[in-house]
This record gives sequence, C-alpha cells and structure tokens, in this order.
Amino acid sequence: SVLHLISFMQVNEASAKQLVITSGFLGGKELIDKGLTFWTLTIWEDDAKMKEFRNSVAHKKAMQKLPFWCSEASYFHWTQEQETLPGWAIASAKLIQEGKITKVRKPSARQLANTFPPIKWTKFERVFNPETRRLHKDENR
Repeated sequence: SVLHLISFMQVNEASAKQLVITSGFLGGKELIDKGLTFWTLTIWEDDAKMKEFRNSVAHKKAMQKLPFWCSEASYFHWTQEQETLPGWAIASAKLIQEGKITKVRKPSARQLANTFPPIKWTKFERVFNPETRRLHKDENR
C-alpha cells in the first residue's frame, strides 16, 4: 500500500546499509517493479553468512512489519556455482516455480493461489556492491 511506503523505505534503507557491511555478502540488487512490487536478489559466500544478515536487527525489523504492509510476499533460496547474480527474468521464473509463500495479514488472490506475474519493469534497479561500500568508507578516513 502507498500508505506504508515511507515506513517501508526507511526499514528497507536500514536493511540495505546492513547488507553491504555484512561479512560474506558478495553482491545484490533490488528492483521496484510495477504495482510497487519490490524484488531483492543477493549472493552470499555461504549459508551461515546469509543467515547472519537475515538475523540482523535491521532485517528482522523489516520482516516483522512485512505481514502488515504487504498483500503478497514470497522468497526462494537456491545454490549455484557462479558468484554472479542471475538476471531478473531467471530469478522471477525460479521464484514463480519454486518460491515459498510468506504469511501476510491480508493476502491477495494471487498470494492465496501462489500465482505471481513475472517481472514487468527492470528500469528501477539499485545494485549493492560490498567492495564499493568499503572503498567509500576508506576514502572518508
């Protein structure tokens, strides 16, 4: 809902800041799609490092509010050999095929049926790079 957008953006930004400084984070990206649909894709050194971020205060705050803010939510975890992020079309297809539903308080018909449309827009992308963040910090010393 647009009513929750400012609050969502605040916790999303806090989560993004935590993301780039978490040990083991290799890269990620976020996409704002049609209908205020937010997609996030990250790649990690290993599961333990990913879980460290998942259990961080910033991410937990976001996840605690998600059921109240969203009418649709799902996630998918997969392992791959490459240390590069897949494209949005591949990520969307995998999520649609094998995604797990996240509980929300007011689920849409698509959430209840577990039938989500593929990504429509790819213009509004933000890339997260841990190396760039570290270099930026070093320059400010």
